Amino acid sequence: MTERLYYSDSYTHTFNARIIERLTHSNHPALILDKTFFYPTSGGQPNDLGSINQAQVIDVIARESDHAILHIVDRETDSGDAACSIEWSRRFDFMQQHTGQHILSQAFIRIARAETASFHLGDSLTIDLAVEKLSPDFIDQAEDLANRIVTDNAPIRSWFPSDDELQKIPLRKAPEIDGRLRIVAIGEFDFTACGGTHVAHTGEVGLIKIIKVERAKKAMRVEFMCGKRALRDYRRKNVIVNQLAADFTCGVLEVEQSIDKLRSENQTRSKELKELRLRGLEEEAQKIIAALPDTWGNRVAKRVWANREMDELRKLAMRLTDEPKVIVLLGSSGAKANLVFARSADVDQDMKALLMPALKVIGSEKGGGDSRLAQGGGVPASEELIEKALQEAKKNL
Repeated sequence: MTERLYYSDSYTHTFNARIIERLTHSNHPALILDKTFFYPTSGGQPNDLGSINQAQVIDVIARESDHAILHIVDRETDSGDAACSIEWSRRFDFMQQHTGQHILSQAFIRIARAETASFHLGDSLTIDLAVEKLSPDFIDQAEDLANRIVTDNAPIRSWFPSDDELQKIPLRKAPEIDGRLRIVAIGEFDFTACGGTHVAHTGEVGLIKIIKVERAKKAMRVEFMCGKRALRDYRRKNVIVNQLAADFTCGVLEVEQSIDKLRSENQTRSKELKELRLRGLEEEAQKIIAALPDTWGNRVAKRVWANREMDELRKLAMRLTDEPKVIVLLGSSGAKANLVFARSADVDQDMKALLMPALKVIGSEKGGGDSRLAQGGGVPASEELIEKALQEAKKNL
């Protein structure tokens, strides 16, 4: 049974131990030590990385059968002694994030009576709160309270209390597990059963910053960052904001106003462009209609373009078939060729049935619609191949 020294000391990251068992796990060598500071994946916190002798530790897990700690390494190590080194930057990052999570979870209970239902620590850091709504004011107040606890630099204590002592501890949430509970106390602010690694004083957590809140099923998911992660995030965003200010030739505090102005101008121009396109389609439709033969039967409009979007073809087809006795066979060549077939309401012709053989000509199986309007394509096709598909459809009328 491995002595888990990280329970009482999260700061030691170089140590010596003795290898008491060698085995293979998932096709990799694995070592069991008589004692370890390596933290195994558990409780929402990822495992430590590092080295044992010349081997790299690529995973650390607790064996289910006896809870021994397996150190998965990338190569064999012959020595019976183990010179161990934990990747400190990763360990301390997790210590900051996990401690920050305890603080923020308690802050949301005190501000919004919102219990933490689940917790994830990895590349992102999130808590799911067991509430369906959370006001912006509550979010800000919880963040302010959490950061006040950080600046108070409250001491953090981790220990295994006796059963009698445990009864007197105001746990945030009592877990349903067998065996002794390890308690992490953050001053008098929060008491939680937890097996993870934590800093010794809240000041070491650094800034706690909420960066996003969103619905996650029937919970509210809060994404946040602590310490060095929050600093890196601020640096990235500060670079972006300063670049935007330079691009807009305005002050940093005026960027939002400049973006609103740009958005408004873009909406106006998009509306004008849409109107111009509709006007252009109307003029194009009139020219096509004028060129159709004036007969007592159905009139067929067959046209091919290069690289024309499906949406334009569909709108043009719908406008043309507003006229009586019109059948429309439209195609566009290019990397994503398209076919659009349509008919007027007074024409007796199944356009979907007409489309399917034409799609086979261009080598596509993607198509659909109904008897009045059908479309498909999405494959590369030359102008000549599109013309051939439309001729095939015209023969089948």
